[in-house]
Amino acid sequence: MRVVYDTSVVVTIFARRGEILKFKRDILIGRVIAITSDYILAETEAVLSDKFQLTKQRAKSHTRLYARIAIGVNPDDIQKISRDSRDDPILATAVAGHAKYIVTLDKDLLVLKEYKGVLIITPAEFGEI
Repeated sequence: MRVVYDTSVVVTIFARRGEILKFKRDILIGRVIAITSDYILAETEAVLSDKFQLTKQRAKSHTRLYARIAIGVNPDDIQKISRDSRDDPILATAVAGHAKYIVTLDKDLLVLKEYKGVLIITPAEFGEI
């Protein structure tokens, strides 16, 4: 299944050993096809560097690893949908990448529940699928 992990979830995957192992397993067995974009990658790199105090090089290394694992799309049309405009590129990534799910911890996304056929769920809800 095609899934967009928003920045909060990608950072959590890198921050917790158990999460990265589950993620790698899901990718390797083909359960998940991760979809990302330049926007998500740049935001992830910034959060890893600024909030988790990884060096710029280490943050870039993690982000490049994720970019190699995920399918990258760059949406042309980013519409104003979410109450937080920083979430609109994530919605556009999901649509452009034909994702079935956006997995997020972001309340501004979760409140939408669904956008253009893409279900917006928490990591816990995704784990139950």
